[in-house]
Amino acid sequence: MDDWVSVASFEQMTDAVKKEKARIEDIAMDVGLMPEKVVRVEHKDKVEILVHPEFYSYFRG
Repeated sequence: MDDWVSVASFEQMTDAVKKEKARIEDIAMDVGLMPEKVVRVEHKDKVEILVHPEFYSYFRG
């Protein structure tokens, strides 16, 4: 899994997941990253939005 970081978790795929993913993708574009490379959604027991660890470091400061 390359140590991607879970930033949001949902019980099921809903519009809320899509909106949150879009919001995070907008942040990625704001800092000059390609969203498709640094944001992804995984479906397991729950639906999780994951971000690449280098992109996550932007949030931590």
